[in-house]
Amino acid sequence: MALYVASAFSLNMLDFSSHVTLCVQSVDLDTARNMLRNNNFVSAVGHQGTADFLSKLTGVSVPFNRAAVKLHDGDSVLVFQLTTRLEEGKVLSEKEVMDMYNAGAAKFYLVSVGPC
Repeated sequence: MALYVASAFSLNMLDFSSHVTLCVQSVDLDTARNMLRNNNFVSAVGHQGTADFLSKLTGVSVPFNRAAVKLHDGDSVLVFQLTTRLEEGKVLSEKEVMDMYNAGAAKFYLVSVGPC
């Protein structure tokens, strides 16, 4: 069972050689921080600024890594995602991302392959 951390989730991350069941749940910062501190994880955060932001927010080093992820039964991905759509081409500063997070417009989600 692998744990990944990413800034997005895509159906391309799934192995569709068989039926796939997903469990998606919102998690708070303390839960996200504990998951990263207490588990070996693979970063799939493909933007340096996002990796730096997540490292600062969680207190855990989250490396920049443009890795392709294939999730299998029992695997999970901790996703930090904006809950609003930005205007085209908009690049957020660290302060803007933090402001969005504090306003509830950015959240952590745990996506697990398999039943909840």
